[in-house]
Amino acid sequence: MKLLSNLQHYIGYYDEVQLFNKLRVIGKKIGSQVIYYVLIMYMLISDSKIPIKIRLVFMAALGYLILPTDLVADLIPAIGFTDDIAFLTYAISNAQEYITPEVRNRAKEKLGQWISDDAEDADIVDV
Repeated sequence: MKLLSNLQHYIGYYDEVQLFNKLRVIGKKIGSQVIYYVLIMYMLISDSKIPIKIRLVFMAALGYLILPTDLVADLIPAIGFTDDIAFLTYAISNAQEYITPEVRNRAKEKLGQWISDDAEDADIVDV
């Protein structure tokens, strides 16, 4: 029950505009691989073929990323985003079967638009 309550709390922070604003601010700090995972989750949230439970976990993970005050303050050098990355990793690891090559390519394309002309320059490792 506590886990469900926490997920609902973090889901409340999920907002598309706030997510992209946050990524603009922290993008260089968290790195292209993490942004790639975020983009995959973002894309799958709106896919009705994905079970609602998985989509809610994605929303909670992204909400936690957006959350201005979380377990480990994002302003602490070197460790500030470890809790955010752990939650994102947990969320993405539970959805491997839903991450199609098409979703991966769309995420790489979007990432490439943000960080370079060529997404291959981002050194992305597929999940």
